[in-house]
Amino acid sequence: MISGRKLDIAERWLRDGIDACRVPAFFASVDADMSQARALIRTARSHDRRITYTHVIVRAAALALAANPDLNRMVCGGFVHSPGQVDIALSVAGESFAAPLLVIQGADSKEIGSLAGEIIRRAPEVRDADREMMRALRRWGWLLPMGGVRRIVLRALFRSFNFRRRGAGTFQVSVVPGVDRAMSPVFSASAMLVAGSVKDRVVAVEGRTMVRPTVTLTACADHRVWDGYAGQRFLLSVQEILESSVLFEEFSRTVEVNRDFAAAAAGAG
Repeated sequence: MISGRKLDIAERWLRDGIDACRVPAFFASVDADMSQARALIRTARSHDRRITYTHVIVRAAALALAANPDLNRMVCGGFVHSPGQVDIALSVAGESFAAPLLVIQGADSKEIGSLAGEIIRRAPEVRDADREMMRALRRWGWLLPMGGVRRIVLRALFRSFNFRRRGAGTFQVSVVPGVDRAMSPVFSASAMLVAGSVKDRVVAVEGRTMVRPTVTLTACADHRVWDGYAGQRFLLSVQEILESSVLFEEFSRTVEVNRDFAAAAAGAG
């Protein structure tokens, strides 16, 4: 027996929103060695700090965009906007088919420990805000009952740089830990980084086979803003950061600063 129900007004608003931000996207992927990230996570755990692969990937994306400022841009309507900072929107598991976004403002200026703490702290707030938005849409969404009118309104909003930046940052990141590879043709920013799960895989290193933790990173980009070379440049920059000791050293410096501060405070007491 087949059962079903009509989409409620809030769900129709979400579907129209997805239609409004669909872009002519292209996709490119690379694999990254996560050995340095794994070492960082273990070191953080030994200092009672929680850092995950998601936090590492978000920070790497922010640093890659900061190192390539010409890629940190958005085209809204007839204008190209180049923000002075990297605002990354991280997809957070929610209760609807459209994942709510946690916007981390100035992610390029927040060290890995601070960024991880903000994500952990704010994720429940974002889910609560998403539930509140769905309740508001179910209460007031009927004021625009016609799908065509809703889409016109939403397209007009998506032409506003400030609206898009507040809701989805200047760049999006999504981590899907249950699969090897993922991509999305729908995003509000000019580009999006999607990561699959980190798994031990057999890889070739200088002619030898070795087992390394690796992740597949996919850049989903608006072809009206980025070309293929821009996508390649971004992915290789993220890969280089993840495979280097940059984030490990960043965390280590923070631990040393905190230790020195605690020692100075104890001495002053």
